Amino acid sequence: MANWITITDAALEPGKPIRSVDGLALRDNVTALAEGAAGAPSIASAALIDYPWGNEDIRNSTLGAEKFQSGATERNWVLGRTSDAAGGAVGTYAFAEADAGAASAFGDSISGSRLTPSNVALFSYSSVSGTWRCMGGTNGSTGANSTTLWLRIS
Repeated sequence: MANWITITDAALEPGKPIRSVDGLALRDNVTALAEGAAGAPSIASAALIDYPWGNEDIRNSTLGAEKFQSGATERNWVLGRTSDAAGGAVGTYAFAEADAGAASAFGDSISGSRLTPSNVALFSYSSVSGTWRCMGGTNGSTGANSTTLWLRIS
C-alpha cells in the first residue's frame, strides 16, 4: 500500500523544475488515494455515479456480489449483452450433437469441430468453431444419445 505524502505549496515553485522527491510523491499519491491510505482525501460519492453503495463499503470491503444482483439495472445490463450475442459467440449456448466417440460428462470440454448444432429430431448442420463445455451428457454413440446442451467457452 502506498503512503499519502502531503506536498506543501512552498515545495512547488512556479516556473521552476519540479524536485524529484515531489514528483515521486505526486506519482505515489494517485495510488495512495485509490487505496484509501491514511491522510489521503476520500473519493466523493458523486464520483461513483449514483450506485447503492458508497466509499465506506468500498474502503471496508463490504461490497459483495449481492449489491450487483439487487436491481433491474444490473439484470438488464447482463441480459442486454447476452441477448445481443451472435449464435456461436463465446458465452452462448447451443443444442448440438457430438460426433461418434465423443463421450462427454457434465463440465467436459470439446472442440467445436466435433459438434453440429442439432434439434430433438436430430436435424444437424455443419460443425461449429471454438471450444464448448458440456452442460448435459453424451455416451459417445450417435443420434439422440449424443445430443445435449453446450456452452461456448472460447
